[in-house]
Amino acid sequence: MRSVFVPWSVALGESERLLDDLSRYTKVDGIELLDFSSQIEKASYGSAQRPASRVLPSSKRLGLDLPIVKREDFKAAQKFMSDATSRGFKITCNFVPLWLGTEKLRESSLVDVTDRHLEGPGDFPVYGCPNDPDMRRYGEFMMREFVKSWPDMEIMALNHLEYPHILLWAYPAVDLESMFVCFCKSCEDAALEHGLDLERMKNEAKLLLATMGRGAPAGRKGAPPAVNADDVVNFFLRRPRLAEWLNFRMRSMSDYARSLIKAGREVAREYNPKLRFGMEFQLPSLSPLLGTDFLDLSFDLDLMIPKFPDYLPGSVAPLFAQEVAARSGLDKDALLRMIREAFDLGPGPKEYSPYLPYGELRHILLYSNAFDHSIVARQIKYLKSMVGKVPIQPYIWESNNDKESLRKKIEALASAGFDDFFLWSWEEGITTDHLRALKGIL
Repeated sequence: MRSVFVPWSVALGESERLLDDLSRYTKVDGIELLDFSSQIEKASYGSAQRPASRVLPSSKRLGLDLPIVKREDFKAAQKFMSDATSRGFKITCNFVPLWLGTEKLRESSLVDVTDRHLEGPGDFPVYGCPNDPDMRRYGEFMMREFVKSWPDMEIMALNHLEYPHILLWAYPAVDLESMFVCFCKSCEDAALEHGLDLERMKNEAKLLLATMGRGAPAGRKGAPPAVNADDVVNFFLRRPRLAEWLNFRMRSMSDYARSLIKAGREVAREYNPKLRFGMEFQLPSLSPLLGTDFLDLSFDLDLMIPKFPDYLPGSVAPLFAQEVAARSGLDKDALLRMIREAFDLGPGPKEYSPYLPYGELRHILLYSNAFDHSIVARQIKYLKSMVGKVPIQPYIWESNNDKESLRKKIEALASAGFDDFFLWSWEEGITTDHLRALKGIL
């Protein structure tokens, strides 16, 4: 299956045109839809005009605040999915349960090392903690309702089951502190059940954050010349409280994921027996540090979807290097090279080109040439133990309508044995003119 992301504005406003173009110009036979309607679909992470709304018919049985779309919009969404299915397209739901569009649940948000409750991106006031009881209640409710009310769905893909890296959402500010989560009361209680002292883990996290702000030693400018993902893991192993914290985060996220998968499978037996459950997860080399134990969760799922996003090398890594360099006095370019090497992002360009013609952080990208096409081959080793045991379908991005870069990505996937993939393409990427230009590529 080759699946392309479609914003609701296009799905509901240009449905016939879109389905015709995909059939005429591409080999695409899958459509991915977000489980919510949000300004994020237009790459807008600024101040929200109204909260993001779930594409559900009702939230009454929940008994808690959950914004949903208008009734007529939900019916239109159902019609689009039905029409697409009748024309041979497989529907995937991109399900992001930890982002909530309700102001009333801010206390369930993640708490960072400075004791601040974090917000989700754009029009999501809440980025929930997987250990919070209300978040689990919300997640299980939404899972059951989507399985019931999206009868044409073939894949339920859980997404963003990770602790955040809010470097992008706060732009032009760079929020390193937001990466050090979660230290809420629910996490404290969960840690205690496992005999862990969350406060001591928090203190070590504070020390690590402070280390990032220390100046370079006299006479030395730059960063370690040779680092890989194993070195990063070993760094934490030498700091046992940090290692405990990382393991605790992964266990918490896995427990939360399993509760949702279980709820979904129970309902699917009656409403959609052929439904497959999958998970989209960050770059394989990075996922464990973000709290996603994708290898462990692969035993519970029918499809694994590793991401190869442009925004990691094109925005997140440069912003992280820039901020650490500003705080520590270390060389920014040397830090960026270290990050790329540590997480197998490939060597990258000699010179970074600004993302044109959009500028700023349009499409959440700062640089247009930061994606190294060797990244696919470099990441395979992290997936090796899953190969042959569970289907793997990578996720790639098309940015700036760069069809040559997209061609190279698809060729890199094919060389690694992946003919099927998910593609995130913004509205500009699914116009008639651009889809026509992609004939023979997509």
